[in-house]
Amino acid sequence: MSDPLKLASEFPSADYASWRKLAEEALKGAPFEKKLVTQTLDGFAVQPIYTNDDQDDATRLIHEVLNASVEPRETVTGWDIRQLHAHPDPKLTNAAILEDLENGATSITLKLDAAARQGREISSGEVGVDGVAIHCLADLQLTLDDVYTNLATIGLDAGAAGVPAAALLAAHIANAEGADEAAPAFNIDPIGTLAATGALPCNAEDAINHAASVACELIDLFPLATAISVNGAPYYNAGATDGQELACLLASGVTYLRALTDAGMAVDQAAGAMVFNVAIGTDFFAGIAKLRALRMMLSRVLSASGAQDATISINAVSAEMSLSKVDPWVNMLRTTVTSFAAGLGGADSVTCLPYDHLIGLPDGFARRIARNTQLILQEESNVHRVIDPAGGSWFIENLTKELAQTAWSKFQSLEAAGGIIKVLASGSLKSEIETVWQTREKRLATRRDPLTGVSEFPNIAEAKVKCDLPDLETIRAEAKARQTKYDGTVGKDLASMMEAARSGATIGHIFTDLYGTSAAARVAALTPHRLSESFEALRKRADTHKAKSGSFPQVFLANLGKVAQHTARATFARNFFEAGGIEAITNNGFEDADAAASAFANSGAKIAVICGSDPQYGEIAGNVARALKSAGATYVYLAGHPGEARADYEAAGIDEFIYVGADVLAICGTALDHLLGKRGEK
Repeated sequence: MSDPLKLASEFPSADYASWRKLAEEALKGAPFEKKLVTQTLDGFAVQPIYTNDDQDDATRLIHEVLNASVEPRETVTGWDIRQLHAHPDPKLTNAAILEDLENGATSITLKLDAAARQGREISSGEVGVDGVAIHCLADLQLTLDDVYTNLATIGLDAGAAGVPAAALLAAHIANAEGADEAAPAFNIDPIGTLAATGALPCNAEDAINHAASVACELIDLFPLATAISVNGAPYYNAGATDGQELACLLASGVTYLRALTDAGMAVDQAAGAMVFNVAIGTDFFAGIAKLRALRMMLSRVLSASGAQDATISINAVSAEMSLSKVDPWVNMLRTTVTSFAAGLGGADSVTCLPYDHLIGLPDGFARRIARNTQLILQEESNVHRVIDPAGGSWFIENLTKELAQTAWSKFQSLEAAGGIIKVLASGSLKSEIETVWQTREKRLATRRDPLTGVSEFPNIAEAKVKCDLPDLETIRAEAKARQTKYDGTVGKDLASMMEAARSGATIGHIFTDLYGTSAAARVAALTPHRLSESFEALRKRADTHKAKSGSFPQVFLANLGKVAQHTARATFARNFFEAGGIEAITNNGFEDADAAASAFANSGAKIAVICGSDPQYGEIAGNVARALKSAGATYVYLAGHPGEARADYEAAGIDEFIYVGADVLAICGTALDHLLGKRGEK
């Protein structure tokens, strides 16, 4: 008797060959490789389906390697929920930190202001710009008042002033209760700073060696700390592929590993002193695979270096490249994807950026959503309960392998070229990343890579998100009042810097004593990009015009016939033009050319787009175009690919065609130039 509980027992077993045959029949002659196989920017193919036959010895080993490189305790406690703080006022930042820690965040990152990050004094006009005004120990103590540094990790983002800022934080924590239990993330990173800003206060080799020397002292003082950050975000946010970011992370990590061991650390201790900061985009499966591939590659490096423990720390952060300024509410969905991928990929800590991160300073609601995104993933979805939850997925295992192999090859190329510093100095890496960005731009312009709320389903009438504007004048005055005069000379060792900080030395004073006042290392900095930036530029032009005139630039939809006949292309045309900030004036359709022309003349619009079905176009599109031009239309579009009828349509007065695969950015940019003038509202 057959087993009644065996599901689908009456059906024949499935196999790849049978599936492939059915898929090709459904394609009706269209090429399988073109329609169903995805080519990644890294140059390898992603198949539409994977089976156990796609497993090999390499993929079967991935899960085993990852199990050995992850702390089992994380399945109990979950990853570290890290919140970024950059409000210029230390008092308000302190209140926000306490609120975050009381409501689910487990650690924080303090981003110092532009003046402190560049080692400038409190008199600089950049005090309070793009970060917290922390310049002396008193500022830091105010910011971290009532924060138990032995319970919550305090991370720093201090740019070129990473060493002086680390001395301030070390001085603060060393005097606090439970200092030996503290696990601060000092995040000293001269390589990442050079890539992002193009400058260092001393030559790169000296900066790396000094960072390694100070790192040794920091780890001696705080054994649970991480001292060095290996940051991949500048590369990814400049447009790099996942493989390129991984290669840069690996090349930077190897450079720091050499410096730390040269400074006296054992390999295992040096690996533990570093944290790898990885930018996660909205390609969910690629995000998971990227973190898994990084662990696998670093395990190989550490094993080859003689390390007994291959455990490393990874902080994953939402990639700024993936966020948008327009329709920022969609950023909540984007950061949910990035945080989910980070959790499944095995990140030790995750920074989920607030949805309004690009617009201004986040309020309590934005920070709460960022916290709760991760809390729900942990407490309700239990994402952290399994080590390497993606292990065993035929697709993700193969994606991890392909990504690791691609990244390893790129890493070898970087090493053969002399290492990460040399390729930054030569500009070759910047050039490679810019080439990838140009490819991304083409895919975005044609909506091959769609952006929800930006290039697809835009809402030009959305309510704008407003963020608080800080009172920089008051913040600067209060910062000056906290300063005390320090006339001493600061030594290069950590103890001397900590003592100077306790005596009132500012970050700027320590920085100047260490490095002088002029940048000694300069390269062409990587240019940060966002996927939505070109669409945002068009939307900004349209918004500026609306602010001046009271209305958006407009296009009239000359819809033909009944709703069922024109609705598909009318909807397409509306999305197409509103992605560029041009409002679409729609209607229920017109039976003839004269009716369409009359309605156009009454609309006040200057341009029109004809929307209907192919049979309608063959019958009356030419007449409608001529009637629209007679009614004053200065530019006429047709929604749909013209095919062999292009010449006839153009002869009738149709100027341009919009269709799937057309360049939205170019066409909308030209339309705005036509409506506003080439220099209008730019």
